Amino acid sequence: MKVMLINPDSNLAKDSKRYSRFVAPLPPIGIAYIASLLENSGIEVRIEDQFASRIDNSELIKKIKEEAPQVIGFSCLTPVMSNVEEIVKRIRRIDKGIKIILGNIHATIFADRLLKGRIADIIIRGEGEYSMRDVVLAIDKKKDLLNITGISFIGDDGTVYHNPDRELLEDLDQLPYPAWHLFNLRLYRRFTIVAVYNNIILPIQASRGCPYQCIFCSQDKMYKRPRYRKIKSVVDEIESLHNKFKIKYFGFNDAFFPYSIEHGLAFCDELISRGLQNRIKWITETRVDLVNSELLKRMKEAGLHLILYGFEVGNQRILDGLRKRTTLQQAREAMKETKKARIRTTGLFMLGLPGETKDTCEETIRFAKELDPDIAKFNIAIPLPGSELFEKYRFKLRDMQKPERFTSWYDFSAYSDCNDVICIPEEMSGREIVNLQRKAMFEFYVRPKSIIRHTIKGTFSIYDIFFGAYILISNYFKTIFDRFR
Repeated sequence: MKVMLINPDSNLAKDSKRYSRFVAPLPPIGIAYIASLLENSGIEVRIEDQFASRIDNSELIKKIKEEAPQVIGFSCLTPVMSNVEEIVKRIRRIDKGIKIILGNIHATIFADRLLKGRIADIIIRGEGEYSMRDVVLAIDKKKDLLNITGISFIGDDGTVYHNPDRELLEDLDQLPYPAWHLFNLRLYRRFTIVAVYNNIILPIQASRGCPYQCIFCSQDKMYKRPRYRKIKSVVDEIESLHNKFKIKYFGFNDAFFPYSIEHGLAFCDELISRGLQNRIKWITETRVDLVNSELLKRMKEAGLHLILYGFEVGNQRILDGLRKRTTLQQAREAMKETKKARIRTTGLFMLGLPGETKDTCEETIRFAKELDPDIAKFNIAIPLPGSELFEKYRFKLRDMQKPERFTSWYDFSAYSDCNDVICIPEEMSGREIVNLQRKAMFEFYVRPKSIIRHTIKGTFSIYDIFFGAYILISNYFKTIFDRFR
């Protein structure tokens, strides 16, 4: 039995060079976990990360013909679905006997629709490792699928079956390490905008789930309840990957890490006790209410390269509406202490959330400049399937005919324009939100202090500096032009 696992490209990325330039591929850890478990069960596995390799669909189909897998699995996020449907149709034409399995959040949410549309034979819902293993073994031994939990499938008579959910994996440490040996890791060597050049960043997952309930997040659809790995196990994995693949950079794939100040101190102590702080660097995202001066200083000592904060907005009323459960003052304190610890920072902001106005968006832009992280991302708010925000705007989405709309960067999209913005507050327009995003990027980065800092720190490559400047200036003039339309 041979299985091919595919991380598909999106039409948005394929057809927009500007978009691809600013969205660096990261190794897909979900596929890597599934591949590892399948290999341990005696299954031959091939992996194709189309998003990283950038091969077109014809080349992908050629590889499928050469490998001749009996099962093909796709990782499905919403923006890739147009491309997935195209690839599946072509697979059906060359071999109707290949079983098509879809997983990840989009497949979980829209299982019934995908099966009835014959886009998939089987859907893996939620956490997929053991469900996928059981399905593949059942196909190999020609056994019934009715007793496998966590899946939906279409029978020979066209009936769609939704089996009961699979129980959550309680002990995450029982999973084998991700099968990175099956990947062409050279495809991930260049990761932009965090001063990491010609190096691979491998993801580490130290937990699943999140105890918070922010309205823009879909974590609880995939991971029903938080579970945490042991610190020793996480550091064992980092040390093993460093020794085996000579990896120097690691990025945490968790909703946030560490989970508390005490947990963070213990993690740093474990790294330092092994001398890993001198051999590796790591990147993480965390909350502004889960750090203090002691922890930040220790994380710096333990090799922290970059910390990402979800600041979201610069207006407390809007922030409260997100159920973020943080304050603007906590953000100020976190940034103050992070700068004292001399840690690089990325600030994550959103524009166009429910209840927003032009004035509240302007507050977010001013707040970003006040906090002054090294890097700032101003995303247009997107109602991700599975989130509460998606349910609020679902009536506007019709039949999901244009999944490329699910992007935070309409300027980079060959498919979308300002009229395609999904999440538009009552007092605003799509064009106004896009123009505010352009303004935010221009005003944040085209500041003397920002330019000087990035030049000294080497945050960006020379190419990225000139390419980014071109994008900022061209988008700024688009904004001016739009005022006269």
